[in-house]
Amino acid sequence: MLIGAVLSLFFGYIVLELITAGIVFLWESVPQNLGGTPYWYVMGLLLVAALLVFVIRRHVGDAGHSPIGGIKVSALTPKEYLGAILAIAASLLGGAVLGPEVALVSTGAVIGGLVARAFKVPDAKKVVGISALGAILALFVNPLISGSLSLDGAPASVEVDQLLWAVPVALVATLMATLARYGAALITKKTGTGPHLPALLAAAVVIGVAAIAMNWWTDLPFEYIATSSEEVLTELPTLTSISAVLGIVVFKTIAYSVSMGAGFRGGPFFPIMFIGAATGLLFALLLPSGPAIQAALAIGVIASVIATAPMKWSIAIVLGAVLGFFMGGLALVPAAIIGAVVARAVPRLGDRVELKEHV
Repeated sequence: MLIGAVLSLFFGYIVLELITAGIVFLWESVPQNLGGTPYWYVMGLLLVAALLVFVIRRHVGDAGHSPIGGIKVSALTPKEYLGAILAIAASLLGGAVLGPEVALVSTGAVIGGLVARAFKVPDAKKVVGISALGAILALFVNPLISGSLSLDGAPASVEVDQLLWAVPVALVATLMATLARYGAALITKKTGTGPHLPALLAAAVVIGVAAIAMNWWTDLPFEYIATSSEEVLTELPTLTSISAVLGIVVFKTIAYSVSMGAGFRGGPFFPIMFIGAATGLLFALLLPSGPAIQAALAIGVIASVIATAPMKWSIAIVLGAVLGFFMGGLALVPAAIIGAVVARAVPRLGDRVELKEHV
């Protein structure tokens, strides 16, 4: 298990860096050489991604699972991994609103299976599970080293009024996550589990139109709507326009929902963290005497993650406390725990629509 975890952390980090570099190249470097990002380029990337995902899932392999199902760990053969990672890479590089976490879990799963086979382990489940965990830890290497998880201007001590504001912020962030899952589940129920080219192409058009409309309206980069947006998360607190932040919340939620439901491959957590942060920021901008920006962002992130991942009460509370500490120190932990409790208490409506075979 230790060997599998270490190898998975190493290769998971490489996969993460390659995917990140690919997104930066296609969404920043190439447009700079073009003198800007033309609308046809944005729509073209998304449509090509949709076509590639369909071809990969149909002809290379379809071992991955729907993002609506969260993160599922199961052993993958190298052949199955090839189809899964290619579909994920095509989705993420093409601008689908999904995250890289499933790429890392898949990498850990295939490495765990190979390690278990090399050591002739009778029951490979534990090795595969620990290896997947080792790979997912690659997501936290850079943030922990750079301290980018921490929000500038976080409160130095616990402020009672922030505890009260945690409830409505968490409720709205949870509502957005729930609506996104509900919409995705309806799409998946309609199109089925296999690759569905019309659904993929239609989702690409929706994402492209949303990104183009947002850029035309606010002049913000297309990455605020397309892609998982973790690269611009630290820039979010600098926005002061209420209409722009509201547009991000609405358009990003729509793009995220169709990305999950139409058949793209990737993780569900990074985009919803961005939507949750934007929801918190919207509260802070709408109510100047309301929640502090840093606290609102952190609570929105925490609530959206817990609303997306099915988990026990104890895990939700611990996760809220840990994320709150990393994002704002001890002073933010009480508000973070309240946000986590609120998010955990809201029913996951999307699960009532989707059928088990769809995830």
